[in-house]
Amino acid sequence: MIVFLTLAYIAVLFALIKIKILPNTKMTWLSTVVWVVVLFIFLFIPMQWGAPSGPIRVMTRVVEVIPNVNGEVVRVPVQPNTPLSEGDVLFEIDPEPYEISVSLAKASLARVTAQAMQDQANLDAAKAQLSQAEARRVLAQRFYDDDAELVKSGTIAEQRLQQRQSELDAAIGAVQQAEATVVRSLTELSAITEDGTIAKVAEAEANLRQAEWNLKETSVRAPSNGYVTNLALAVGQRVTSLPLAPSMAFVDTSEKVYVAEVHQIYRRHIEVGHPVEMAFKTMPGQILTGTVETLLDISSQGQADVSGNVLAGGQTRADPFLIRVRLDNSEMAAKLPPGAAGTFAIYTNNVQATHVIRKVMIRMTSIVNYINPAL
Repeated sequence: MIVFLTLAYIAVLFALIKIKILPNTKMTWLSTVVWVVVLFIFLFIPMQWGAPSGPIRVMTRVVEVIPNVNGEVVRVPVQPNTPLSEGDVLFEIDPEPYEISVSLAKASLARVTAQAMQDQANLDAAKAQLSQAEARRVLAQRFYDDDAELVKSGTIAEQRLQQRQSELDAAIGAVQQAEATVVRSLTELSAITEDGTIAKVAEAEANLRQAEWNLKETSVRAPSNGYVTNLALAVGQRVTSLPLAPSMAFVDTSEKVYVAEVHQIYRRHIEVGHPVEMAFKTMPGQILTGTVETLLDISSQGQADVSGNVLAGGQTRADPFLIRVRLDNSEMAAKLPPGAAGTFAIYTNNVQATHVIRKVMIRMTSIVNYINPAL
């Protein structure tokens, strides 16, 4: 832009000299140097913070698809780089082992439920036996007390009382045995969950739900709208749930983020809501408009990495800060693929006279995008 304005100034000088308004002297031509200095001091230097510019790119999330269960792949219905909707099947794992697990869990639940019913019946029987033993103990105690009175009066021999004592001891033992049986039966039924379900039944139900969930997870589905890229997965390959072994890469197109880089010395002049113009390489000749949405308050230099080393000096750099931009035209935003790069210009509230020059520069950049592949 400086070269362009300087050439325009020289053209004006040449015209004025030709029509003899200015003399054709060395001082006249040396005024070009003054012109360049004036441009630098009063226009281009203030423009750096009045209308800062820099690179911008379109970003999105790429999800590493890792199945929740292990197994052999039996179907891969997706095609690479083909649009998918949330919930579409990406690939399927052999479900037979997990179907067997569901059948086993159902059988286990049925058996445990029957056992719980049997435990309740055993408890009822134990309580009935305890009642009978208590009744026999009470009767034995009464016979013993009656015979003890008769022995005191000399009506019967003491040998009869010893027999009653033996019967009473047996009745007391029977009561204790019945009580122990009741305690054992209660132990099987007393372990319950918060909702009142018997613990072993709840455990069997949980195992069934886990088995059914594992079976459902044999169909791996798209987490959002997007597409699969770099597809190498094929039928017959074995996949694992280890996080270090992703099965495919899924590009999430449900949300795009427009991230601009601005030098630290200019960041203090930028505020949320400032207008932005952008010229992307994928859309030469077009200017997209937007506003500053977010100023990210950290750069890579602000991250403390976890390590066993002492922080080394001399590695500090003035990395640019990132700014998130919101585009005004949603239709144009949908046409920008992730990875698209371009140049932005933010128009702050400072040195607004320089905005005109920056607007011209960003439009020149957009036109040059037809032939220039680099930023």
